[in-house]
Amino acid sequence: MHADTFLTIGLFLAIFSVPAYLSALADGRPLRAASLCMILAGGSIVWALSSKPGGYRAQEIPTVVIEQIAKVVK
Repeated sequence: MHADTFLTIGLFLAIFSVPAYLSALADGRPLRAASLCMILAGGSIVWALSSKPGGYRAQEIPTVVIEQIAKVVK
């Protein structure tokens, strides 16, 4: 897979893991699923940042995410 795809997947996992973490914390449930989601998100983001030559600039990230979403919708 492409580094841009991994970056997008990692960002979405990171965004969706926060409510799961807070919900499990509030209900007193184990944080296993939320923690695993956070670890996968962090791993995919780090892999994407390290595999792209030159990395990503902050200004590039919204464009990359929109392009990846457009590929899925198209």
